[in-house]
Amino acid sequence: MEVAHTEPVPEQGVVTHFLPMHFEAGGAAVELLEATDPKGTIAGFIAKRGPGIHHLSFTVKKGELEPLSRTLKAEGYRLIYDAPKAGAHHMRINFIHPASAGGILIEIMEPA
Repeated sequence: MEVAHTEPVPEQGVVTHFLPMHFEAGGAAVELLEATDPKGTIAGFIAKRGPGIHHLSFTVKKGELEPLSRTLKAEGYRLIYDAPKAGAHHMRINFIHPASAGGILIEIMEPA
């Protein structure tokens, strides 16, 4: 696998590195996060738990993130942000808190 795209995301305190995986279903990639803010969420995660899987990410169609977030909240899921934030690849993002998702942080994102 080769890095196809690297992008700083200062709002999240990381540099992202994307390694595409070309399956017949298409679109999958491994995203490696490099902490750039020693007080940021990712740096804190690594300091506490060491390197490893941080989260799983799923893309929804443009315009679906906020309705999905409202539905998840209504069903009792805890989201990390009250409103979507800017993420890598010109995406708007939010996360389902691990406490609501079997201990796994889940990112949901849509094209900005």
